[in-house]
Amino acid sequence: MAVIVEVLNKQQKVTERHKFAQQQVRLGRAFDNDVILFNKHVCPYHATLQQDQQGQWWLEDLSSVNGSFVSDRKAVTAKEPLRSGEICWLGEQALRLYDDAHPVAATLPFSAVGQKLQALGHWAFILLFALILAADQVAEIWLTLPKQLEHLWTVRLLDLPKTLLMFCIWPAILALWSRFNQQESHFLPQLSLTYAALASSALWGVFCYWLGFNLDGSAIAQVVEVMGYTLILVALFCGNLWLATHWSARAQVAVAMAVAFLATSGQWAGLLTPASPFDRSLHYDSRLLPLPFYLGKGKDLQQYEQDLQQLFEQVEQQRQESVQD
Repeated sequence: MAVIVEVLNKQQKVTERHKFAQQQVRLGRAFDNDVILFNKHVCPYHATLQQDQQGQWWLEDLSSVNGSFVSDRKAVTAKEPLRSGEICWLGEQALRLYDDAHPVAATLPFSAVGQKLQALGHWAFILLFALILAADQVAEIWLTLPKQLEHLWTVRLLDLPKTLLMFCIWPAILALWSRFNQQESHFLPQLSLTYAALASSALWGVFCYWLGFNLDGSAIAQVVEVMGYTLILVALFCGNLWLATHWSARAQVAVAMAVAFLATSGQWAGLLTPASPFDRSLHYDSRLLPLPFYLGKGKDLQQYEQDLQQLFEQVEQQRQESVQD
């Protein structure tokens, strides 16, 4: 009966897999062993695997310096039997033993969600989402910088590549985490997913401006805005975890929701906490100042004062007309 020996790392992920048909397998750092190990705490001739007449495999320690261990870290004094699928240790080096009749796990079908997430890693999607982000930033610069500060356009535009590169940090962390756990990094899909979430947030922000304008900044518009950002974060973290882990779908969704609500907890707290009677912060009131007055391209102080004076004159004219009627 053949034996399969798997060499494991500290996370018990397989780094090597060997198959032998002989009844004795030598383990150690020496180059004439059947399985050559590189752990410095393993002796040159550390242990052997031997099969008896009944087909049972035994682990025999060869008076090693750091010892050999089987399940529950039981020390091997002479030799100990090993079951198929059992993990043993030579010092700190973990090995797993299988016989060739050991059942294998069922084949997993391709996941439609996983394939779509991996398809996001195409450069065309990354470029599309990056252009949406750049357009949002350019629009923000155009709306917030008055004519007197047009010389800052170049400075602000040069910050765009820095911003896009800064957003690469999160996908890079996830890719490193995946590689650390002996999984595919999926850096490009993670990057595209991050850009997609940011682009969705930008588009959602435009919609919320429109909604707030039509609802005069009501509490309903604020709740819808925060809820939308929360759902975008949930979708982002679900995709991140799907690409970076092998957790169950329920665990991925639970963690994603917990992190998303934690990230937006300040906004939710602001909406759900009743206003204090001692609060002196500014609050918008459409009866005093209409939204079109301050939504638009940035203005300097002189232009703002002129528009404000014009607004007062319009209000006074409307008041006089109502009195005459």
